[in-house]
Amino acid sequence: MKNTQPNFGEEFEELTEGIAEVAYELDDGLKIGKMLYAIAEEKKSNNLVVREINSKFDQMINKLDRVATLLESMQLNQGAVMDEAEEEEFLGISDRDEEILDFVKSHKRVNADDVQNHFKYRGRNAASARLNKLFRDELLEKVYAGRNVYYSVKQQ
Repeated sequence: MKNTQPNFGEEFEELTEGIAEVAYELDDGLKIGKMLYAIAEEKKSNNLVVREINSKFDQMINKLDRVATLLESMQLNQGAVMDEAEEEEFLGISDRDEEILDFVKSHKRVNADDVQNHFKYRGRNAASARLNKLFRDELLEKVYAGRNVYYSVKQQ
């Protein structure tokens, strides 16, 4: 059987070719600091791009979920098409989600821990799932601050 796993060692060697040699030649701390700063800035830039891509994927998943929900509803109604009022009612949010939205509005910015504590959820995952659902429904927007994810009401 052929080994299908890539050899990351070879790829790493290729990508870093010559960097180690240059580092050994540098005896000036300022030059090394400049290189490290440039690397950190590049990493920061890449992280911002990845976050933007993730946001777009979240929006696409939201739209696909809505399409799937509508298709499922149509199958349940044996092909009957819903009018706009029925569709809004079907896709509406629960009372708890409305309470969470009001909580976010009153606090401007919250994270899953805030929602967990306020609504007395046993685990952080339940609160996070609620916030993510409201984000997918395009009612909230995500704001990243380091490892923390904060949610705020989406501006219309």
